[in-house]
Parts: sequence; structure tokens; C-alpha cells
Amino acid sequence: MRQLTLIVALLGVSLLEVCPVWAYTVYVTNQGQNTIAIIDGKTKKVLRTVKITQAKPHNAVLSKGNKWLYVANVGSGSVSVFDTASETEVSVIPADKGTHGVTLTPDEKQLWTANVQADTVSVIDLSSQKVIRTIKVGNKPMLVDFTPDGRKAYVSNGGSGDVYVIDTATYELTKKLFAGKDAMGTATAPGGREVWVTEGGDNIVSVIDTAKDEVVAEIKVGADTHGVVLSPDGKRAYVTVRKEHFVAVIDVPERKVVARIPVSELPDIPDLSPDGKELWLTSRKAKAVDVIDTTTNQRVATIPVGTTADPDPHGLVIAK
Repeated sequence: MRQLTLIVALLGVSLLEVCPVWAYTVYVTNQGQNTIAIIDGKTKKVLRTVKITQAKPHNAVLSKGNKWLYVANVGSGSVSVFDTASETEVSVIPADKGTHGVTLTPDEKQLWTANVQADTVSVIDLSSQKVIRTIKVGNKPMLVDFTPDGRKAYVSNGGSGDVYVIDTATYELTKKLFAGKDAMGTATAPGGREVWVTEGGDNIVSVIDTAKDEVVAEIKVGADTHGVVLSPDGKRAYVTVRKEHFVAVIDVPERKVVARIPVSELPDIPDLSPDGKELWLTSRKAKAVDVIDTTTNQRVATIPVGTTADPDPHGLVIAK
């Protein structure tokens, strides 16, 4: 019995060592060198930097189970389909000019792209990997987000400073909401009751009530609000403030900034680790990725990325 207990104990230690609970992978798009940097979330080290065929990879999204990484290529007007197991680009889907944002529908049957140079949204059927619908939207569409039931899409239009609400069954515009200058980052709150949108030209974040499709709050944050992500419990929002080089932490129920965390120059796209304990974000002028401990609101790491003089890291997404 003692021998069995010792063996089990030793096996337990071994398993803990090789299978950390919160091991995860971070993917960063370097639009200056047309690559994807793959980072170990635990060690904070770049494992590999993979070249793709398309120009200026921008924002990206992972499928459930993290098998596929879909990358919007603003320079090529396309989406790269990246196999995360083999770490290779396996196909390219033409979209429209200036493919800037890319988002999966909740059922993952479709991929919607925001095309900043065409003022359109492309609807891609993933079974055929072809565009099945092109929707005319506002000026300079940036990103698309969905309600959890997939019935409505919200498109942030940076040029026209508004958000289009689209019925995903009919692909028709149902409402146009004024948001603010340079509407950009979008994030749907857990449960889908709100959509948060950054407006860098007005230095604010707007909160949209998805039941009414109305802007119910505007929160002053700082100069050039850009990316936004909400904590898994929906209590905190994290917003990158590009011209002042900090991340604003917002108390969601109170609608107020409760912390400002200094980061590297020109912070851009944020995402949270699977447990929500770390916030990762690209910092374009620093040519790096910053990591913040969300418990202490302190920056704990800065990780250089890219293999050229100006990699220009932009998009970032974490496997969950």
C-alpha cells in the first residue's frame, strides 16, 4: 500500500509538471512582415514565427477548440486559414478591399469580415470557403460582433462614426446608431445584454443595450481609445488608450475608470488569458506584446516579437 501511495504521489507531481492548468498559446499578427508569432503563454517566450502568403495580416479569430486561426489581411483583401496543429496557412479566402476585421458567427458556420477600404461586410460560408453575401455598411467598417444567439451583428464604422445593427437571417440593416468618431473596438458582454464600442476620435467608450439597440452610456477614458475586451465575469472592461500609452480598467456596473495601467507605446489589440488573470496586448511602436496581471493591475512582461526591423504587431488572440 505504501508503495502504491508513493507511485501515485510521484505520478501526480509528474502530471502537474507536464500539464500546467493554465498553459495556453498566444497568436500575434505582424503586419509589417506578414507573419504570425506563436507565443507560449506560460513561459512568455516566442516559440515560432510563421510566414504567410498574404499582405498585412491584421485582426484574427480562433475557432472553438482552437483548431483554426482565421486572419484578416488588410493588404490583400483576404482571409488566411491557419491550421494551428501544423502551424501552416492551408488556404486563402478572397473577401474585399482592406479586410480589417474577422469574426465567427456563434454557430461557426459563417465568417464575417469588415472591409475598411470597400465599406462592406463579406459573409463567408465556411463549408465552401466562399463569399455568399456582401453587405453595404458605413464608412470604414472596422470590426463585427454578434449577440450570443447569432441573430444580430454589430458593425463599427470608423469613418462614419456609427454602429450598424444587422439582422443575420436577412442580412438587412435594422438600425443605425451614432457612436462617436473613429468607432473601432467591439466586445459583447457575457450574456449578450450589452455591446461595448471604442471611439478613439472622441476618447470614449459607448455601451449599447442590445435589447433596445440604443446607446445607454458613454464613458470618458483617454486619448484614442482603441481595443476593448471584457472579463469573463463581465465586471471589468479593459480598453487600450493609444496616444497616452495606458490600459484603462473600467468598472462595468459603475461605468467608471478605476485604474490606468502604463504600458508600452501605442497599445492596440487586447485579449485575456483563459482564466482571466492576465491581459495581453500588442504595442505597435514598441514592437512587442505586453502582459498585465489583472489581480495587481501591473505589467509583468514585455515580449519582443517579429524578425525584422519593423514587424508592426497588431492583432492578438489567445487560445481558450
